[in-house]
Amino acid sequence: MGLGPFSDDAWRKALQRRRPSGSRLGRLWNALLEPERPLLAVEVRPGGIGVVRARRAGGVMSLVSAAEVDLPPEVVRPSLTQPNLADPERFRAGLRAALERAGVLDGAPAALVLPDPVGRVALVPAAELPASRAGDVDELVRFRLRKSLPFDVREARIAHARSPRPQDPVLTVAAMGSVVDAYEEVCRSVGLEPGLVELSALALCRAAFPPGASGDRLLVNWDDGYATLVLVREGWPVLARTLTGPVSSPAEVAREAAQTLLYARERLESPGLEQAVIRAAGITHAEAAAVLEGPLGVVPEALDPWPALGTSDPGPAAQALAGAASCLAGAA
Repeated sequence: MGLGPFSDDAWRKALQRRRPSGSRLGRLWNALLEPERPLLAVEVRPGGIGVVRARRAGGVMSLVSAAEVDLPPEVVRPSLTQPNLADPERFRAGLRAALERAGVLDGAPAALVLPDPVGRVALVPAAELPASRAGDVDELVRFRLRKSLPFDVREARIAHARSPRPQDPVLTVAAMGSVVDAYEEVCRSVGLEPGLVELSALALCRAAFPPGASGDRLLVNWDDGYATLVLVREGWPVLARTLTGPVSSPAEVAREAAQTLLYARERLESPGLEQAVIRAAGITHAEAAAVLEGPLGVVPEALDPWPALGTSDPGPAAQALAGAASCLAGAA
């Protein structure tokens, strides 16, 4: 993708696998800066599993196949602190079915896109995280987040990235290691190697706004049981919120969207939105836009990552598969 609204080292791995210190840790952070992008992405949603497969030829990405399998609501329960896979065997069967529909019959490296409630996104003032060696910054991030996480920070997987502009906050993401491990273990059991793991909203942000996008722009990732709002200013996130449970009902999402813009105006000196983009997986785009147009003051657009993969008609599951498609589109 190159440097655009989201620099590669910031958005390629919003949630990166972390292992014990030593030489492997050094290699890990080198991979964070220049990871090898998989050409297969698996997206987990509260109501289903999506698989998108692409190919790269001459530096151009193109879609090979895409498939989505619905899951009963009791199979995946996204949570920051509790086990997410209430029925691992049914989840594994759904993943196998999605892979088969997409024509993935052998093992492969894969990107794993997880629901936003799995991780905690925090934007930390750059002055609180002075630039240093990656391992040192990792420990500073843990120290900075220790009181805001509802679990022991020593159990967290941590990732962080800086904007090219020194005044922008540092993007940090934390997730409970055991929660992410459970997803990865099922992937490995069907032959996938999830070397790249990230949250849905962060993958979507790469596809939502074109390089050089100016002003304040809002992404809304609205799915079953949660909604995430990410405010991006001059190509860098300055505010991120994930609403879960009853708060993700249409009336509550509208109210929280209005409160988010009020906060941005009063605390972040926002002049208003240049653009709003919605990924609506649990309801139609028309329904989501009707709810949010008034509070946002602009007509929300539907997220469309598919042109970056060489197609404009991915079928009726386009929004359900948008996180996986966005993840691959970021490699274009």
